[in-house]
Amino acid sequence: MRVINKHIIHCSDSEVGDVKLIRQWHIERGWQDVGYHFIIRRDGEIEVGRTLEEMGAHCQGQNADSIGTCLVGVRDFTPGQFAALKRVHGMVRSLFPGVRVFNHCQFNAGKTCPNFDAHDILGE
Repeated sequence: MRVINKHIIHCSDSEVGDVKLIRQWHIERGWQDVGYHFIIRRDGEIEVGRTLEEMGAHCQGQNADSIGTCLVGVRDFTPGQFAALKRVHGMVRSLFPGVRVFNHCQFNAGKTCPNFDAHDILGE
């Protein structure tokens, strides 16, 4: 298993999406697969992208030791999505004690993603 220190939170910057559609977008960009490990749909359903053993392709320079989770949406996220994010993060923390949560924009000053503060949502 990889050493994981970071759980990086993203948004899709789209009003629609699921793992199948985001995988298609990423493959069209030349990536091998969907870049995220988890996608949280608008209805709060959690979908698996890459396996945890696989390095993601979601945050340049940070993929080797991180898990990437993407919430489908732009700025208005649902209570179900935030509840699902708490479940995903709880699972990630149980598998990787000491993991810290980060907003994608903390590593890329040109981005506002995920357009909410994951620290506030997750209480960290």
